[in-house]
Amino acid sequence: MTTRPDLSQLPYGLTTRPVDPRRGLPIPAVNVYPDGEVDFISINGAKAMELAVRGRCGLCALPLIGPVAFLGGPKAAEAGFYSDPPMHEECAEAALTLCPHIARPHARRASERRREHDATHAVGFSDEKPSEWVLLVCDEYGSALTPAVDGGVVPVFVVGKVLRARRFGYQDGVLTEIAQE
Repeated sequence: MTTRPDLSQLPYGLTTRPVDPRRGLPIPAVNVYPDGEVDFISINGAKAMELAVRGRCGLCALPLIGPVAFLGGPKAAEAGFYSDPPMHEECAEAALTLCPHIARPHARRASERRREHDATHAVGFSDEKPSEWVLLVCDEYGSALTPAVDGGVVPVFVVGKVLRARRFGYQDGVLTEIAQE
């Protein structure tokens, strides 16, 4: 029996999203494809770019007002480039607990053969799950198309001035914020 996640403390924006009946999770805007199909494994790159250009959160699709957040591994934070689009900090915090790939230390993405949509990544990016996650909050962002490993192009998002960084690591099987020293 699968336990349903507690959605009582969701940020407002995520409460406006449709809920996947099988998983009981709000469906992020970037996981919906033009045909209406939902794919939790891959990001709809065109939708991600559209939302970013329009100044909207990649998860809830509501306007981004003020600082924006990015969520990814330490390498993405160090480089200042993310494959996941900008989002509200509270939406990123929710993703840390709701997204099984992030929240569970041993959860892996489905194999390529199970992916419903073409999922590729930028040259130099990795599909490997990081051992810790970095939530960067910045004052602004940019976006660009960059070469993909399959020969096409994918969007990447560039962080502006970093206002704060929060790190999360797995401790005893639970994703926990790491105290800053």
